[in-house]
Amino acid sequence: MNCNQLKVILPQKWHRALIFLGVFMLNVYSIPLLAEGVQDRVIKGTITDGSDGTFLVGAYVLLKGTSTGTITDFDGEFSISVPQEGGVLVFSSVGYKSQEVEVLGQTEINVTLEVDVQQLEEIVVVGYGTQERAKVTGAVATVGSAEITSVPVYTADQALQGRAPGVMVSNNGSPGNDPIVQIRGVMGTSGNSPLIVVDGIIVQGLGDLNPSDIENMTVLKDAATTAIYGAQGANGVVLVTTKKGKTGEITIDVDGYTGVQSVNQRYNVMNRDEYIQYAGMWENPASGRLDNPKFMDISKYDTNWQDEIFQTGKIENYNVGLSGGSENATYRISTNYMNQDGVLKNTGIERYMFRANSSYTKNKLNVNQTFSVSYTDKQPEQTSGGRSALEHAIKMPPYLTAYNASNLGGFQGTDVKLDGQDAENPLRVLEHTQISNRRVNMLGTLSAEYEILPGLTAKGQAGMDYFSYKNELFSAAYNDGSALSRDRALIERAYGEHSLLTLIGQMSYIKSFGKHNINAIAVAERIEKKSSNAGMSSFNEITNEIENITNVDLTGGSFETIYGKLGYLGRLNYDYDGRYLFAASYRYDASSRFGTNNRWAGFYSVSAGWNIADEAFFPETDAVSQLKLRGSYGSVGNDNIGDYRYSASIMTGNHNYIFQGNNGLYQTPGSTAGNLPNPNLKWETTFMTNIGIDLGLFEDRFTLSAEYYKNESNDLLINVSQVSSIGGVNSTQAKNAGGAQVSGVEVNLGVKNFDKAFKWSANLNLSTMNNKVNDLGGETLYEGYYENNGSILRSVEGEPLRHFYGYEVAGIFRSWEEIYTSAEQTNNTAPGDIKYRDQNNDGVIDENDRVVIGNPTPDLVFGFSLDFSYKNFDLNMFLNGTYGNEIYNTTLWYLEGGQRFFNAEPKMLNAWTPENPDSNVPRLNSSGDNLRTSDRFVEDGSYVRLKNITLGYTIPSQKISKYISRCRLYMSAQNLFTLTNYSGLDPEVGAAAASGNNPAEMGIDRGNYPTPVTIIGGLQLNF
Repeated sequence: MNCNQLKVILPQKWHRALIFLGVFMLNVYSIPLLAEGVQDRVIKGTITDGSDGTFLVGAYVLLKGTSTGTITDFDGEFSISVPQEGGVLVFSSVGYKSQEVEVLGQTEINVTLEVDVQQLEEIVVVGYGTQERAKVTGAVATVGSAEITSVPVYTADQALQGRAPGVMVSNNGSPGNDPIVQIRGVMGTSGNSPLIVVDGIIVQGLGDLNPSDIENMTVLKDAATTAIYGAQGANGVVLVTTKKGKTGEITIDVDGYTGVQSVNQRYNVMNRDEYIQYAGMWENPASGRLDNPKFMDISKYDTNWQDEIFQTGKIENYNVGLSGGSENATYRISTNYMNQDGVLKNTGIERYMFRANSSYTKNKLNVNQTFSVSYTDKQPEQTSGGRSALEHAIKMPPYLTAYNASNLGGFQGTDVKLDGQDAENPLRVLEHTQISNRRVNMLGTLSAEYEILPGLTAKGQAGMDYFSYKNELFSAAYNDGSALSRDRALIERAYGEHSLLTLIGQMSYIKSFGKHNINAIAVAERIEKKSSNAGMSSFNEITNEIENITNVDLTGGSFETIYGKLGYLGRLNYDYDGRYLFAASYRYDASSRFGTNNRWAGFYSVSAGWNIADEAFFPETDAVSQLKLRGSYGSVGNDNIGDYRYSASIMTGNHNYIFQGNNGLYQTPGSTAGNLPNPNLKWETTFMTNIGIDLGLFEDRFTLSAEYYKNESNDLLINVSQVSSIGGVNSTQAKNAGGAQVSGVEVNLGVKNFDKAFKWSANLNLSTMNNKVNDLGGETLYEGYYENNGSILRSVEGEPLRHFYGYEVAGIFRSWEEIYTSAEQTNNTAPGDIKYRDQNNDGVIDENDRVVIGNPTPDLVFGFSLDFSYKNFDLNMFLNGTYGNEIYNTTLWYLEGGQRFFNAEPKMLNAWTPENPDSNVPRLNSSGDNLRTSDRFVEDGSYVRLKNITLGYTIPSQKISKYISRCRLYMSAQNLFTLTNYSGLDPEVGAAAASGNNPAEMGIDRGNYPTPVTIIGGLQLNF
């Protein structure tokens, strides 16, 4: 057994070990609870809210000096056993003042807890520490556990959608695919994903973290909060805090749901009879099958290919958490199982997770540990010929059947000679090839903090994020009658492992001098990332039964990379009496992605705030509970250009050297220049300005937070294509070229009313993002899919980054006279063709007439949530959407293009002909000029979506069992309706499998995997 095989079998080998570990930890942590001895007196009672008299659910009752404790049930009731000699009970709840009561001879104790206004001053997580929200001078947004788990998602970053102002999330409906996350828009061309930090340690993504294990996520958006991360903060930072154990007796939380997912929308394409009519409209016989008596059975079939590839998929998710602890030690253990069938056939994901968090405190020492392991098996969306299965489905002839038992492999495909087209059977694309992408991830952290002197603490932390993967592909030989049939089996394998090690040393000092308060930290941090990947491919000409690599046309390769970063940083927070706030930070970083000339760079931030409502001159009123002004300015860095780009590379493979021999020309394998070196490559730097205001009215029942921001990036890291004369056809050089900026406004509005039996709250967040390229050093960058010799995306000075770039349609040529009197397009232009606008009036339609035809970046992103509760019922509604963005719909290229004989929109039956000269549908079988990249394929991408609606009912615990403190049943629906003018299946266009899931192509719809409608039912139990 080789090492790669061992890594894949790891989850099965660890199955018993994980069970043993869980049982072992459970028993170890239970020892203190079992050692309390015989308990022979039971104390009962209720805990109520001092402000309105309502019962407090989940309040803590602890026997002081021991680990014996409990929590109140839904009716605020508790029951706890204490020794005969009595003791002191401590009553507490988040947001309330704790209360101690001596038992004496009592058997019933009823307690009223008063609201603790100071405790309600929320603590927020910031870089390398925490801070009172009232003293925060930067732009932060926090998403809590309830919001994260309110929508069934695979990864936690999906739950950020619409929850935090300034955060734009674009999902892909394919199970297990990571969404595209952008904080305050797109700034550069070298990647715009935010930095992810879990429990203080940088990780490689959130895909291996169970959303139910997350306590909260904090989004850092400006220099005051992100500069502390220096080289990695340019695209924002997402801080994730996982759930920890709490003091008291063991509690068990169970949460599970199951449901179904489906896609009900379909592209409007022709049925069989319409398609046969359509075939007769082409100049040459479009389908020889129609006139051949041998294929008269085509009248039996009218296949809806979209119905064939879509299915109703099942989704299920189960979580079990166990927590507890004593005054000195706490723990939390959790497990998760998730299984999701995709709405496209043969797609889906299965996931197993285990997590154990613990903490220990002894005098001045505090030790924390987290560990998680996950195993996933994913069946990704399959493509063929660079096209999605959905694209093939809308192009296929409806008179063909999906399956044909007489064909090798059992599928029926198209034949160019018989059908006049070469679309592939989408079911064969999805079902015939079997793919399994398996992955094991382990994430662990260990930290120790010691108070050296009052206020002075030292902390050391180490973390490792590791994953290994094995991707297997097997595609048996097949013959479906198409030109793409294959007479031998294809086998592919890919292996790899990636590790990210973080080491942190930190000193912190907190001190108050009268009304002067300081909080300072100094940190040294080292990061090392290693990646190792290998792949191979071969064929089997003998049998379809063996799925192992053979030596038939065997190809393969491997590569390794190492990335390192070293940083030193410091931060000072100062406030006077909580009214005047000041903060400054500086970080000095070195990255292995730059040469010795520019390896080190420094980044800084300064910020200030003023709590006006705390001033003596401010009127004493209950109306204004909070009023704070704040502002920040600073710089952050970006080294996201890929490894070793400052040095030269050599390309091998498919490069032959031709020379003259005695008997003629010869060729031999050779090498050529790859990427050109740039020893002066340096950091991309972003300068951030942020001005904000926080307002709270009537004890923060109404809240407003508003921000204005402007981020300007200099020395953008871009890859510039080089001329082929240097030797490499695809050679590039990494350069610092020019700059870009993004600016906008963010608003967050909240209202809540919790005084009566009917409780409700609402939240609205709005964000604008306007980006522009300031300078590219004279370069123009073209990206995106090439259709008919035209790229879709362009970046150029003075325009939005990655805008749609093409021709404007001015109508349809109605006559030869109109063609002769208009700008020249092609020699083959004829009546019925698209007429393009001559932008420069030079009489010729060429590249100089291309203009900005759309922008995939929204003018506005928003989210709106409503929460209601009445007695035992609760209702949550959440809407999100975008406004002002465009989508480039490449499916229209086929549905309405009329260039080739594929299935199409029924309106193509009304295409222009000499007999139908008034039609607005271009003629069929044109010269190809009708398919230029143009605004003909650009649509409004604005939408409003009911992202989630959940109705729940909590059953009173006394009606179930004394061991169950809470039982909640709920029904939930996601993506139930979408309001949009977009003609495609889903206006939320993320990365497409057909483009290799390239995030740079967000906003280009290539028949992307649509977001499904999900209906689930669930149960939550607390013991």
